[in-house]
Amino acid sequence: MAKMKRVVVALPEDILAGIDDILVETKKTRSLFIREACCFYMEKVKKETMRAQMINGYLEMAEINRLLAEEIACDFDCLPSWGPIDEERSHVGESARHDLYARRRKT
Repeated sequence: MAKMKRVVVALPEDILAGIDDILVETKKTRSLFIREACCFYMEKVKKETMRAQMINGYLEMAEINRLLAEEIACDFDCLPSWGPIDEERSHVGESARHDLYARRRKT
């Protein structure tokens, strides 16, 4: 365990009474309770900080993704329109997929 250092903490009587009630049930010392409470609070602050950083990161990425999507949309607008696939061409593609599947099953 790390080296301990004694500190003096001023608490309102009602908070101290609430802590003492908990200590009777848990059979812990005030020192242990305060150490655990400090660790719990530090972990909570760490998680909240990480969450805020992640939210900011996702918001920044959202803007970048929006800009990329707009660029891609412009690229697609420049492509010629192929129109719907007619019946004859759709069967050719289906036949080719069927032949490929049959060849894979044989090997």
